[in-house]
Amino acid sequence: MRTDGATVVLYTCTFTSQIATTTLAALHAFAAERGWTIQHEAYDMAPLHVPARLRTGWRSAAHLLDTGEVAGLVVPAEYEIARNPREQGALRQWLLSVPAFAAYPYAGRQTPLDDQLALPGAPVDRQWRRSYALTPASLRRLRSDARMFLTVLGWQGDVPTALEVLSRLAHNAVVHAQPVPGIGLEAEMTVRLAITEDNALLIDVEDPRPEFPGSEAAIAGETGSGLMYVRALDATVTWFLSEDACSKTVRAVLLGEVST
Repeated sequence: MRTDGATVVLYTCTFTSQIATTTLAALHAFAAERGWTIQHEAYDMAPLHVPARLRTGWRSAAHLLDTGEVAGLVVPAEYEIARNPREQGALRQWLLSVPAFAAYPYAGRQTPLDDQLALPGAPVDRQWRRSYALTPASLRRLRSDARMFLTVLGWQGDVPTALEVLSRLAHNAVVHAQPVPGIGLEAEMTVRLAITEDNALLIDVEDPRPEFPGSEAAIAGETGSGLMYVRALDATVTWFLSEDACSKTVRAVLLGEVST
């Protein structure tokens, strides 16, 4: 099927409107590079295990395809619509019958927002993100919020251990990552909990200090006690700079129960 000059609809399914906006912007750029005209953008904020037919945003996108108002569909990856081989087969058959084409620019990877955070392994399935003041007073609220959202996200793993790991990372940020005085940075940390398709939990704490002196020794548990304790809880610890090198993220990964 020829796609030159095609009219398309953009769609994504994610957990927050902020992530949806970022993802749709990346899809918009992808479509524009190919000379496609964007007729409509839609998104849903729902766990990916919710069937696509029950999502309002997907139904609006599917209607445009079904009626021939657009010729193509642009989605980060097929799994955002069809979660298993049976659903994927049905989706492909339906697209052939319309007929319409589909483009999945991030198939096999994470969403555009998370490309810089990618690790080998399964893609992120669902996630939650929130910013907090970089003060000790935030830690209690953070634990309470994280406990609730780990339940909402349905992570099948040791939640108390996850909360302890998160608390240690956040406490380290509060103690060691205050911005340099007088440069106008807002003192915040951004926390992200993300669950992969194989039920691993990614715990990210981003802070406004790109420097991490002695990082290798700290992560190896040779200095300090915070990351040493995190490692003792069977978490894998890494860190990386933001794309603009203005902040850093410390990440801990915990494995959850694997369904059989």
